[in-house]
Amino acid sequence: MLSWAGQVPALLVAIAVIVLPGLPAAMCLRASPLLRAGAAVALSLGIVATATVIAPVFGLAWSPLPVAIVASIVTAIASLLRWTGRGVPGLGGSRTPAVWGALGAAFTGWVVVVALGIADPTHPSQLYDGLFHLNAVEFITQTGDASPLHMTMVTPGAATGTYPTLWHAIVALVVPVSGGVVTATNTVTVAVIAVIWPLAMACLASILFPSRPSVAVWAPLVAFGFSVFPLGFLTWGVLYPNLLGNLLLPLLLSFIVRCFEPGDGRAGKALWILTAAATAAAVAAAHPSSLLAGVALSVPFVVWRALRLWPTGGTTRRVVLVGSLLLGGGLLIAVWLAANVTTHEWLPNETMSQAFGEVAFLSPVGRTAGLLLGPLAAIGIWRVVKDRQWWILYSYGVSIAFYLASAWFPVLSLRSLAVGVWYDDTTRVGALLAMWGIPLAGLGAAVVVSWVGDRWRNGSRLLAGAISGLLVLGAATHIPAVVNDLSYMRNSSFAFTPDSQGLSSDEAALFEKIAGRLNSEDIVLGDPLTGAGLLFAYTGHRVVFPHVTGRYGADAELLARSFSEGGEVVCDAAARLGVTFVLDFGDRQLFENHWTTFDGLHHLADSPLLSEVDRVGDAVLYEVTGCG
Repeated sequence: MLSWAGQVPALLVAIAVIVLPGLPAAMCLRASPLLRAGAAVALSLGIVATATVIAPVFGLAWSPLPVAIVASIVTAIASLLRWTGRGVPGLGGSRTPAVWGALGAAFTGWVVVVALGIADPTHPSQLYDGLFHLNAVEFITQTGDASPLHMTMVTPGAATGTYPTLWHAIVALVVPVSGGVVTATNTVTVAVIAVIWPLAMACLASILFPSRPSVAVWAPLVAFGFSVFPLGFLTWGVLYPNLLGNLLLPLLLSFIVRCFEPGDGRAGKALWILTAAATAAAVAAAHPSSLLAGVALSVPFVVWRALRLWPTGGTTRRVVLVGSLLLGGGLLIAVWLAANVTTHEWLPNETMSQAFGEVAFLSPVGRTAGLLLGPLAAIGIWRVVKDRQWWILYSYGVSIAFYLASAWFPVLSLRSLAVGVWYDDTTRVGALLAMWGIPLAGLGAAVVVSWVGDRWRNGSRLLAGAISGLLVLGAATHIPAVVNDLSYMRNSSFAFTPDSQGLSSDEAALFEKIAGRLNSEDIVLGDPLTGAGLLFAYTGHRVVFPHVTGRYGADAELLARSFSEGGEVVCDAAARLGVTFVLDFGDRQLFENHWTTFDGLHHLADSPLLSEVDRVGDAVLYEVTGCG
């Protein structure tokens, strides 16, 4: 953990980016301090997302300046709305000091867990998607453009390229403080998980169960028992943008529900609607599939609210309600079909009973099952049924249906229709169980703790002590899942040794040695699947292949397939691209499916086109000297 000490300033900057821009506007809301804190995060990321789009329109390079400009505009609008509705009394809400203690404990816990899993802030992700995400941050720092409409890193020469860039934009703001793309990425990872996830869960719990403020205390704590998210997104993928989008989902659900509460007045209502809209924008800018998940999970609440208006409405109101529901449903279906990115790369691999069992224990995707979270959620469901909060169960049922479809449902066409927006990926779908499952488990914990406290005060201290002991033992059964996640992170997805599956420590050392040798005109060729493409993220020097997939042109494709064969055709293609150096990092690759794509970039030691320039271990830099 000592290696992280130098990243404390970067961590504080990362926290400032995700909290401060929206904080003044959040203070204008009629809400409890907890909801204002959640709104500050959501508005901040909505502001950053808006700034990424607006900055290039006005010729501004990506920096804190466009963020500050957008933040000042949002603050002015919020202040005006607050002033307009100044006659409306303020709200109370969840003000128990215990919730801040729980958030502090959860923040500390997640900082320790994530930092231990990554092991060292200089360790890059060794997973397939990490290659793109690290290089995308460097692309933003070099171009000064973080717009999701201008991410053309893998389409050289294109005028536009659409990709959600909120994650990369945040990391790019932290790079100057952290010292590099890798350290900034890891620091932001710690910050968003430790700050957003506990706060988002506490906000959703306080909105769902306002009469039980202790649920907001327990929800952030029981979240440690859910293995698939957020840690699972660091051991699968790595799914940085989807991680950020899903972290924000509970806030989006919270503010959608909050928009329908009475007593705000017109200005206050408008302010909450704008907050929800900004949150939706942030979620979409992080990853569009997360926004679709949020919309799907909120459908039962919206329908429930519409049905409550039906008995008291006249003909006109009923026609508007039906028309709105039909229009909204039609738009959702159309977008759902258009956003389908089915790959059939991941197929259902569980039996129906196994999938149901994982739902019951809130341990999806074959993770080690703890024995406390599922029973607590069951108690929470019992309490919800007693309180007749049916729409919560319906919403939870939506996430359960998605998971069963992904993990078990054998009819692939229907399965892909349901979960194709998540690439048919069960890990991404499994994370959605947390959105309602954790608040329900928090409710269960609040019910049980209250019951134990009553028994203790009534003199049944032996029984209260026994139940407390069972709760502690149940919590301990979740430790193996956390240990497994940390072990996989340290030994695989963030391992950084001479034998790492993506970029090895020797290869990174070669990057450092050659950084001064290369000049701005040099373009380097190498198989990105061996980690050679990360030369861009580490040094800023241009590479032919900053990612595995993309549209790099016919010359690049020729070199990828045939460079090792040599010849005039290869030399001509290299000259047109401006290739001056080649990296050979051996045969070990982080993803085998694309092996033949870059087969021509292996076994280069005997190539007549190349002369060795430098090496560290088996990592070699060659200069193109045989095409004269």
